[in-house]
Amino acid sequence: MEMVLDRVCASCGNTLLPDGRFCLFCGDLLNDPPIKTAGHAPVAQSDGKSAPSTPDKVEYAGFWLRVWAGVIDVCLEATGALLLTAAIDFALGRYGHLLGLSRFDSKFAAGYAFVPIMAVGSWLYCAFTESSAWRATVGKRLLGLQVVTSDGDTMSFGQATVRHLMKFLSLFCVTIGFMMSGWTKRRQALHDMPCDCLVIRTPGKSCSLLDC
Repeated sequence: MEMVLDRVCASCGNTLLPDGRFCLFCGDLLNDPPIKTAGHAPVAQSDGKSAPSTPDKVEYAGFWLRVWAGVIDVCLEATGALLLTAAIDFALGRYGHLLGLSRFDSKFAAGYAFVPIMAVGSWLYCAFTESSAWRATVGKRLLGLQVVTSDGDTMSFGQATVRHLMKFLSLFCVTIGFMMSGWTKRRQALHDMPCDCLVIRTPGKSCSLLDC
């Protein structure tokens, strides 16, 4: 019975993985199960109460701040993809006949290129910026946000890549994966949980849009 209780989240009651440190649904940080030792007691304060060990306080980014940051980033990604697509269209229109392409074929090829350019470009943009010293994309940086690991460290490029690819899962779940950042305890979206990443507000910076 004790092992079952250790695997249930105290905040939302959902079942956990055997080695899970965090609830898979609400993202709550779980306390380690108590270790029974003889002859040891919690350190007591002067008033006789035990001194709890609490992590440093961080301010998590709310849902709407993340939405605005995402809007800025998507606009930047789409603009970059459109500019590159326009350059390909110009090049094919000028030299496409050397490849045996008609004007229609050149236009079709340039338009079709927008999709992979947008997909690959958004991945490289997010992965490089969030694993850099900025710890944030341009949109997040403008709103004073950072993406960090649960230990407060900078994500690796691999972690940032996994986080970005998991956004498709958040999107395909009728966008519920994105909305989870509005009610989970540490304001984690679904794509934040596999690498246990957090989106936090940086000290000394505020946003003039929606303060969530």
